[in-house]
Amino acid sequence: MSPTILITAGATREQIDPVRFIGNRSSGHLGCQLAIASAVAGFETTLLLGSSSESATCHPRLQTHIFTSTRDLEALIHQHWPSHQYLIMAAAVADFTPKGGSLQDKLPRQTELNLELVPTQDIVTSASRSARDDQRIIAFALGKLQTLEQVAKKKLERKGVDAIVANPLETMNADNISATVYCKDGRTFSPPTDCKKSAFSLWLIEQITDICL
Repeated sequence: MSPTILITAGATREQIDPVRFIGNRSSGHLGCQLAIASAVAGFETTLLLGSSSESATCHPRLQTHIFTSTRDLEALIHQHWPSHQYLIMAAAVADFTPKGGSLQDKLPRQTELNLELVPTQDIVTSASRSARDDQRIIAFALGKLQTLEQVAKKKLERKGVDAIVANPLETMNADNISATVYCKDGRTFSPPTDCKKSAFSLWLIEQITDICL
């Protein structure tokens, strides 16, 4: 039986009203590159892709499912994670969502608006807590270069994942990536510096067994 990888990509959108939302600039490009690299490498791959992201490349070993909100993504992970060996959490998940959900009618233009927000579900931590002994999770950390290592290592411990890919804020919507992979056992992996996201994706998939010992 072929190994299986579940990959998330793109941004979640938290609706404020029928036309407005809370979101971020993630294009989903890196996650899509990871998905096609995974399929080409022989993994049966499931891609959970944000509705505002670029389209995924077709491949016989790649299945794609679309999400919009954090709640949508949470439901898809709950459905697909039990049947996969690896989870690569490359999606940019919103930290907050409007309290009470989306309004039914479009908000009128006003001089002021107070929007009450509540935290979204911590999907990565939830997946980590439900993981079996044979399952592994790689998450991502994005931050300022000066504090990125500290942020990544704290997130690695807090989320309970097996590895964190740490990359600077400049990575978002860029063609290239400069990343460092930190593992929970203290090991560090360094891909080629400032390489194309497609090349980084091939490297990460090739190294995934060693990274997730």
